[in-house]
Amino acid sequence: MYFFSSLITLMLSTQLINNVNSTTNDTPIVLLHGVASDSENTQELADWLSSTFNRPVFNIELGNGVDTSLTPMTFQLDLLCNVIYATPELKNGFDFIGMSQGGLLARGYTEYCNVYKVLNLITLVSPHGGVFYKSPILNFVKIYSPEMQAKYSFTNYWRNPIDYELYKKNSTYLSELNNERSINNKNKKNIESLENFVMVFSPFDSIVIPPQSAIFSLLDSNLDVIPIRDTELYKQDWLGLQKLDKENRLWLYKTNCTHMEHRKAICFPQLYDILKNFL
Repeated sequence: MYFFSSLITLMLSTQLINNVNSTTNDTPIVLLHGVASDSENTQELADWLSSTFNRPVFNIELGNGVDTSLTPMTFQLDLLCNVIYATPELKNGFDFIGMSQGGLLARGYTEYCNVYKVLNLITLVSPHGGVFYKSPILNFVKIYSPEMQAKYSFTNYWRNPIDYELYKKNSTYLSELNNERSINNKNKKNIESLENFVMVFSPFDSIVIPPQSAIFSLLDSNLDVIPIRDTELYKQDWLGLQKLDKENRLWLYKTNCTHMEHRKAICFPQLYDILKNFL
């Protein structure tokens, strides 16, 4: 089943990478949608980016929406890297904007691939610190089972601070992406190579829980939010965030948009005030 799904997904991705709003030969922008979404959902944002910043925008798609919630993150990352490498217009570098889950995949590309180099990494309401909330429906042990990790993308970035060791050991994406298991020097070096790492969150985000996860703030075992600069990940600089920060290349921003509004015109004035500094 996964082979058939992957084949269809790759075909769709390769076709839609050519849907480019080209207005200039300047550095291109790659835009990646979130979970259970597709390039059609981010087309309004793509059009706005192209016309506002006079840049070519590659609004790419992984799967057909449903696939991005029912396919493991590592599998999606492999597809993403292949799609980007199949696009010669990106070989001299590009700015990458990822929406929600797409931001985690954009960061994954930066850390693990990055032959076609990401210049500015910009993530909109992306759960860098994972997602977690107490629910009687969810069994926290089963979330980290091989079966769940292989079936639902959100389980790959479900970060349980109450049983942190279980998360760190069995998470098949986020704990490695964040260098929480061990330091991957390639990952760290690629993050440190960014011109800027820009993260946008909103306190009105009801999808990413806690909302501050989008700016790398983490939950402690009491479910209190640890601000990014107070986390061990930052203080011990497991990922290079502290280095970027000290060199004025790490940027944290807040909007008052809802999660989905970050791809809609209602939020564009706030996004313009942020993105004009980097695009």
